[in-house]
Amino acid sequence: MSTFEKYLRVLVLSTVYAASMALPYIHFKFYDVIRTATNTTNTELGYLMTVLTAISMLLYIPSGVIGDRFSARKILMASCLFSALCNILFALFPSFGFALFIWALLAFSTGGSWPCLIKAVRDSGSEEEQGKMFGFFYGLQGLVMVIIGFIDAGIYGSFEDPIKGFEYMLFFQAGVLVLSAVLVFLFLKDVTPYNQNMPAQEAKSAFAGVLTVIKSPKVWIMVVLIFCGYGCYISMGYLTPYTTNVLGASITMGAVLGTIRVYGIRIFAGPLSGYIADKLGAPSKLMIISFIALFGMMVYLLNISADTSHNVVIAITMFTSLACMMMYCVMFAGMEEVKIPPSQTATAVSIISMLGFLPDAIFPPLYGYWLDKYGNIDGYVTIFYFIIGLIIFGFLATVAINIIGRKSASE
Repeated sequence: MSTFEKYLRVLVLSTVYAASMALPYIHFKFYDVIRTATNTTNTELGYLMTVLTAISMLLYIPSGVIGDRFSARKILMASCLFSALCNILFALFPSFGFALFIWALLAFSTGGSWPCLIKAVRDSGSEEEQGKMFGFFYGLQGLVMVIIGFIDAGIYGSFEDPIKGFEYMLFFQAGVLVLSAVLVFLFLKDVTPYNQNMPAQEAKSAFAGVLTVIKSPKVWIMVVLIFCGYGCYISMGYLTPYTTNVLGASITMGAVLGTIRVYGIRIFAGPLSGYIADKLGAPSKLMIISFIALFGMMVYLLNISADTSHNVVIAITMFTSLACMMMYCVMFAGMEEVKIPPSQTATAVSIISMLGFLPDAIFPPLYGYWLDKYGNIDGYVTIFYFIIGLIIFGFLATVAINIIGRKSASE
């Protein structure tokens, strides 16, 4: 596989992910807009992610088994088309009750395809290129997400009626998903030079394969890392309403800043983190540095004075997102560092994701409850303290991965 083919493959996978996540994570960019469209409280809005994650958890293990045995190309195409349908339906019926139903359906297209998506990324490069493959995967998806986010903001802002703008924004997202399905059909191959010599999975029963993965301590350390790292990542989305509700930025400006903070930084943080991780010889080394930097930024946010310039605070939130993104972009490259067998990738990802992505179910309603109960100022202080706790446990898990990786390398 040529270098061009590798990165074209990663670009297609990044586009699939970016387009698929535009609707379920739309609150990252248009938090107040979706609350208005669905007439919900902060807590109720958090329930959408609870529904998505709860159903995804039930699907992760079977989807992991399927991802290790069947065509990723066909699974990802079906996922894109199904997500496109969900965008169209929600545009036509934007109520809270129907949103719960749509987010439940999205679990099948996003959670159901996630293990084979990560497997496809890992199969794009050699053992020595895992940092680059995952770094570029997240970096390129950041580029696609920024493009989608800015076009979304443009479509929304071009209508006087916010609900109508929201509707056409969702129609656009559906169109991007259909395009993603076409790209998968044209450019994604199931067999690559990095997976063609894997042992056949059909020879082993699905139950035995899952049991082998569950019994691996390496998988459980990855669970802790993904839980804490992903928890920090989705928590960065709350810096957008913090910017609008506490700092007084407009909704449109908040959406633009949120797009840059959550997705734009990814454009260079992804490739840069992958390059640095491979140069350091282990993704865990970069993650350790990132967790330390993230800890310092969060402590600073908790101790800023009331008269601190808004521009300074916005800059600090950007640096906080950068530190978080550098860690987030190489998390799954840790599977190679702890030597999880490539033939078990999708199944391992399903186990790791089932528990590691629990923050999607727990954190939004929890954060919404704190904001509803304590108000904007004290609510965000509580959230920031909670994030610091995640950082500490994530740091400890990363140190354990580094130790395991060094032991494996010396054997």
